[in-house]
Amino acid sequence: MDRASLYFMSKDDKNTFDFDETLPPLPLPELGDTLDRYYACIKPFGTPDELAQARKTIEEFKNGVGAQLHEKLKQRAATMKNWLGTWWEDYAYHLTRLPLLPYQLMSMAAQLEMVGVPETPEYMLKSLARHIHHTLEFWDLTRKSSIKPLSSNGGKIKYSSALYKRFFSTCRVPGVEQDHIEKHFLTKDEGKTPTHILISGKGRQFIFDCVHEDDTILTAPEILVVMQRLRSILDYEPEGDCVPALSHDDRTAWAHNRNRLMEVSEANKETLLLVESASMEVCWYEQSPKDYEESSQLGLFGDLHSRWADRSSSVIAFRNGKFNWTGEHSCYDGTVSISYATFMQLSYFEEPEPDWSQADGTKVVEIKELEFQLDDKLKSEIKRVRKEIDDRGIDVTVTFTVFDDYGKDFMKKHRLHPDSFAQVVMQWAYYQMHQEIAPTYETALMRQYYEGRTETLRSCTAAVADFLKASSNKQVGELALAKAFRAAVDEHKHFMNEARKGHGIDRHLFGLWCVAYENKMEIPAFYDDPLYTKSGGGGNFVLSTSTLGFTANVGYVAPMLFDGYGVFYSITSEAIFINTTAYRDSIKTSARKFNDIFKDSFRRISVLLEQLAKESKL
Repeated sequence: MDRASLYFMSKDDKNTFDFDETLPPLPLPELGDTLDRYYACIKPFGTPDELAQARKTIEEFKNGVGAQLHEKLKQRAATMKNWLGTWWEDYAYHLTRLPLLPYQLMSMAAQLEMVGVPETPEYMLKSLARHIHHTLEFWDLTRKSSIKPLSSNGGKIKYSSALYKRFFSTCRVPGVEQDHIEKHFLTKDEGKTPTHILISGKGRQFIFDCVHEDDTILTAPEILVVMQRLRSILDYEPEGDCVPALSHDDRTAWAHNRNRLMEVSEANKETLLLVESASMEVCWYEQSPKDYEESSQLGLFGDLHSRWADRSSSVIAFRNGKFNWTGEHSCYDGTVSISYATFMQLSYFEEPEPDWSQADGTKVVEIKELEFQLDDKLKSEIKRVRKEIDDRGIDVTVTFTVFDDYGKDFMKKHRLHPDSFAQVVMQWAYYQMHQEIAPTYETALMRQYYEGRTETLRSCTAAVADFLKASSNKQVGELALAKAFRAAVDEHKHFMNEARKGHGIDRHLFGLWCVAYENKMEIPAFYDDPLYTKSGGGGNFVLSTSTLGFTANVGYVAPMLFDGYGVFYSITSEAIFINTTAYRDSIKTSARKFNDIFKDSFRRISVLLEQLAKESKL
């Protein structure tokens, strides 16, 4: 695995984004098929009476208003290559009024030590200069439309690259009732894209241009000089006005204050545009996290008086040389974050240490501080939001742990798919801890379709539920339990493959809801059925989960529910990297206790599988 093979297109390859036009349209399932799959998925969560009522509700929906809504959805699909369009971001994300941090943004620890980068205060500025330079390389590949599309199965299945255009120079802009995305990034074919970088810290914001006059990107030594100058300013001059704190308010209040900023002066409009259109944002945090768990925690908290929450992507730089990468989820999905993270780690690993002596005598790069004109009302609002942030404290607990007894090599030895293996063990951990079966969301990748994003896999299948119940039945022997586990893993794999083929449930049901909403129709009774919510529908999944692939990079978001968990993991040959999140004030959940049971469950199941394998050979 290297940068060239993963990210650099050959001379014969097409323009990155032209290739997207060759992808097939997003499939639209038949209504009856979706509802049959839906009924099968709610069965583990219902009593006989609840299931009988749900079956009646499903039939009435299928033969009544559901059929009408589906016809309208088919008409939409006939004219659009992706019938979801902007609905997913508009209604699943942008109607939410909660602050983006800590409730909606993605984050991950950079883990640069594994590629030989010193995470020390002494090396921090040099590491940051390299960080910015390599990010600019990723930016340059994207703006030149020469970044290689992601693929799987040895390159046979290629994925949409459209979301790369939202990684840079993009913001989620607050609205009084609904947010929207503003993308300023342009490829070279499309026009001139913003080339300035936003650096923030201690409530102040600065910009500088990231390209030379000949359009080549700045070198790491040139960037180092800029970082040294900015660090001196922040260390020896007073704190700024902390305008970025306003972006951490609830979305409606932030929308009002953003409008007020623009009303105060025309200059504020220009400054706001510079903030929101910058190619990238780097935010200096004053903390020095001792490990990746602490840096992960700070990814959803930290120096919020300096960080602009709306930015689609940000680099957090800590005083002791550690880094976090963060992303705004409505702009793109975790696969883009992982692609960037892997590019960064490979860049550090493959590219030699710069000749830092070249910093001497380099042309001085102009730095401009961004300042807003504030009235008394805005100053009062900044003070209020800062106090509310401090009073709220660390609302979402974030953990980082590594299970290193084994990884995907062991799972493949037993002919079990690694992700399905981890999913069943994870649900088993929850079952042991809480003595109940959890409705579980797992992300299913849909980027093999035109502008595709994700589908929901309801990963608590019938076979998984059977395994969980068997695990607490003393009449079930160890070999029978191991066989039940294998059956659960295989069924999960089957349904994941089905979801990726477009045979899902939740995006179709969501699309039908959107048709009713946009046509000002009454929302059907189907969505009010108790089992719809009890099984996770409408964003009520107790376990919100995703696999981040087969590198050590793993990120996280907050749980969907107050008494739920976010469980995110990546699987390497010999280890499993895990980020688990939970709400601090929940009296039911504990992220750290969950991690302990999760890892112990991996150990227990390996013993059972080895016993079953030995028995099968006899």
